Amino acid sequence: MTAVTVPERRYLIPRQPHGKTLRELLDIALRVEFATIPPYLTAMYSIKDKASSAYQFVRGVALEEMLHLNLAANLLNAVGGTPTLVTEAGAAHPFPPSYPAYLSEDAEDGGPYLQLMAASPELFRSTFMRIEQPAQPDAVAQEEDFSTVGQLYSAILKKLEEYDRTPGRTYDVTRQSEQWNFGNSGGTVVLVKDLESAKKAVNEIVEQGEGADMSGELDDPKYRVREPWGQYEYYGPRADGTYGPVLGTPLEMSHYFKFKAIADGTVPLPPTYPMIANPAKAKYENPTAAALSDLFDHAYSVLVDDLQKALRGDRDLFFTSVVPAMRVSLPSLAAELMQTPIAAESHTPDDPTAGPAFRYLPVKDRRKPQELDQLVADLATGRRKGGSPTLAATLRRIQENRPETRTEADHV
Repeated sequence: MTAVTVPERRYLIPRQPHGKTLRELLDIALRVEFATIPPYLTAMYSIKDKASSAYQFVRGVALEEMLHLNLAANLLNAVGGTPTLVTEAGAAHPFPPSYPAYLSEDAEDGGPYLQLMAASPELFRSTFMRIEQPAQPDAVAQEEDFSTVGQLYSAILKKLEEYDRTPGRTYDVTRQSEQWNFGNSGGTVVLVKDLESAKKAVNEIVEQGEGADMSGELDDPKYRVREPWGQYEYYGPRADGTYGPVLGTPLEMSHYFKFKAIADGTVPLPPTYPMIANPAKAKYENPTAAALSDLFDHAYSVLVDDLQKALRGDRDLFFTSVVPAMRVSLPSLAAELMQTPIAAESHTPDDPTAGPAFRYLPVKDRRKPQELDQLVADLATGRRKGGSPTLAATLRRIQENRPETRTEADHV
């Protein structure tokens, strides 16, 4: 297992604090929600037993982070902002992040250090639990250098109340989405049309992520019965597209306690793939690993572009591109990477393997569609040695599930 490491120094240039606007705070929240998803997905992909409770816990958290992203975007759209996941070239704080990276330049000392690593109790305890760390009951709202995500959202709630008192304020619903749920995760999408619904959206995020009474928590192993935000059944969008009570929903544990259960061993962590930490194409001698890394980065880049458009109101793109990429392309390619050794030859089953880098490629740096098709063909026909026995079938499945109409040099 690769140990979790954190560099000693974070910022070379001290920042001058200044008051944040509501839109700025919501933009920070949007980025925080997004930045956690690749590390969570990487840990989830690394777990071999997909039916295990540990895998299902991490999967549930990742899906709910997608919901939180939608809620943050709805809040931002409601007050006239524009959700942005891809910054312009030369931006002071480029986004999406290149991992490893700190959670946010606006968090205290940068916040938790996010790395792409295989699941381990140490990773859950040192990083994931810290991301989802609940705020103390008397914690103050923090616009600058927030200590917990909950304190950032407390600051947002205050700004929302100020905004609601502003003469002429409006809540724009035209670019918001309420059809975001993947169908089998907890939580409810909220259209933000007034202060009440705005507070509901914020509470949905905070309760799922950091919802817990922390008083004496570390000394109490019976955290399941102390979880105050559990839901046995709830009303919301169902897998068949209808809306109503979702039956059989288990008690919903907050993200913090789900990660704590895995870190403590209460929920056993199954074997994981021997993926190297913070994988990158430059670390691979095996040409198949390098080619798969290219395919993953292209698929991820298209996903980010389309997700940004979906958050800005393109509802159809969410279902035609984002959902297939999240359900098929990214997990399938990640699984192949994690079964592909980084060494060119003479490897054993225990040798380190590649993994998803979640590297965003600007459009100008992407391969042409014909080049990607040729790369896929070479991999599928075994012209590049060193792939897993399932590689050809995986590539066929991805090709079958890709959107039919793609006009840019961006599909896999």
